[in-house]
Amino acid sequence: MISSLGLIEVVGLVGAVEAGDTAVKAASVRLLGYELTKGGGMVTVKIEGEVSAVKAAVDAAVMAAEKLTTVVSHLVIARPSEEVAKMIESTEEQCECSCESKETEVSEAAEEKIVAENIVEEKIEEVEVIEEIEAPLKKK
Repeated sequence: MISSLGLIEVVGLVGAVEAGDTAVKAASVRLLGYELTKGGGMVTVKIEGEVSAVKAAVDAAVMAAEKLTTVVSHLVIARPSEEVAKMIESTEEQCECSCESKETEVSEAAEEKIVAENIVEEKIEEVEVIEEIEAPLKKK
């Protein structure tokens, strides 16, 4: 059971790495991992430990991440319920599975690039101008 949970949500992976690194160096906490959100480029860093250690780690992580990126939000939950702990564990499992889908997305993007490279441009014959209109059209 998690004694205390800390969450730091930032924009971008670099800020998340900085937040996680600072958190584990600032206090005796364990890094649970990170979670990528869909759209917006937000990343949530998850840590656990004793309440005072998690508070100190989150504060330090927020200060460090703000130097690099936008900190969207942060939260410390003392003694989270079992349901919240299960939710955090299930997102960790989702993170492991999402790597496979990312590989599929990358290979699909590579295939699209190959198809795009095979497109051949054809020249269109020039159009002959019959008559140019110089005066603007008047409304009746």
